[in-house]
Amino acid sequence: MENNIGLVAGALLLGFAIAAGVIFRLLGGRGKPVSSSEQIDLQKLKAVKNALPVTQFGKKATLLQFSTEYCGICPGVSRALHQLEYRNGGLLHLEVDVTERLDLAAHFSITQTPTIFILDKDGTLKFRVSGAPKPGVVQNELEKLGAL
Repeated sequence: MENNIGLVAGALLLGFAIAAGVIFRLLGGRGKPVSSSEQIDLQKLKAVKNALPVTQFGKKATLLQFSTEYCGICPGVSRALHQLEYRNGGLLHLEVDVTERLDLAAHFSITQTPTIFILDKDGTLKFRVSGAPKPGVVQNELEKLGAL
């Protein structure tokens, strides 16, 4: 009898874990509009591009990617965003490693990497994606901003 209770409990736990994983996978990467009008401070961010400190946002929009050194999917996302930047003038892609910047992770409530912020030309946060973005999500939001 006790063995059956353990098996049932184990099966329920496994079922719950699978369901939670499926829901997490379906909802991740879609992103959401940001209602606050927070403007990103490049000096506090300490972003670097090509070994130089970044002092200006993109002329049309900025893609700000928060990564960690342990993130397995961050390099692929970074390459995709860099290609978007390369193909579309006026876009700027910045990648900030938050492994040692827990202050940034706490301030922006980053609980998953990559986390991507889409900023307008003035550096105001407009859209946020946690996890690898679903195909077309970033491009769609950039089109809404008039950056593509």
